[in-house]
Amino acid sequence: MPDEKSVKEMTFWSGHREVSIEDIAVIQPGLGRLMPEVGTRTWKLYYAAKARNWTLAKFQLKEVRGLMELAAFTRPKYEENLNQFLEENWKPLEETIAKEDFAAFEARFHQAVEAANAFHELRDKPYIRWKLPDMPPPDLDLTPRKK
Repeated sequence: MPDEKSVKEMTFWSGHREVSIEDIAVIQPGLGRLMPEVGTRTWKLYYAAKARNWTLAKFQLKEVRGLMELAAFTRPKYEENLNQFLEENWKPLEETIAKEDFAAFEARFHQAVEAANAFHELRDKPYIRWKLPDMPPPDLDLTPRKK
């Protein structure tokens, strides 16, 4: 049997350069790259729900969940906190969107923002305090579409 390289020693052509498994691990996005997109999608989520565009709201909610699950996977030191946030704060938002109840959604949304900011403080990042922008995102037409 020929001498086999360990996976750690192997390199792979990316189409641009040779990379190792360790190189691939290093370039995985951390929270500094993922959370700005979470914030943008959360902004769009709120204003989509406010416009009663429930289909767009469901989409943005799902995308935020996926980003946070990716963050939990790539940065395991935050996994417990992120999963707790999703269970305690995001799941209730999903329920209000499924019912298309903006009043309940809005109350839960603001609770989720406060909870997110509390996690920032818990993780020694009190200088990160997310807030909902005062205006809807300018890059989307939030008008609900007929199915």
